[in-house]
Amino acid sequence: MRNVLTMSALLVAATAVGAEVRAPGAAEADGKAPVVAVVSARATDLVVLDGGHDRGFRPGTVCNVSRDGRAFGAVVIAEAGLRRSVALILSLDPSAAITAGDLVTLRANSRI
Repeated sequence: MRNVLTMSALLVAATAVGAEVRAPGAAEADGKAPVVAVVSARATDLVVLDGGHDRGFRPGTVCNVSRDGRAFGAVVIAEAGLRRSVALILSLDPSAAITAGDLVTLRANSRI
């Protein structure tokens, strides 16, 4: 319960940070968002994204994390607001770390 409250509080704080208004489903909903911050916590690290529903992110969505065009990890969207999302790290390449500026993209559904 404490982790859920922490993530919710972080999402509210992240949403309060200024970002231009983009309409949900607009042409900008390209499924890509830069990492704004990585918040280290005792149980897990939280990845804050500069994109939410406006970019196509929904809770439960699995995404790739890349830098310079090379994927090196995966996250799952835990909470999504209109313009911000919070994700949990699922996997990382050995010795890799997610940092601000890395790109998170929606993972294609392999069943389609």
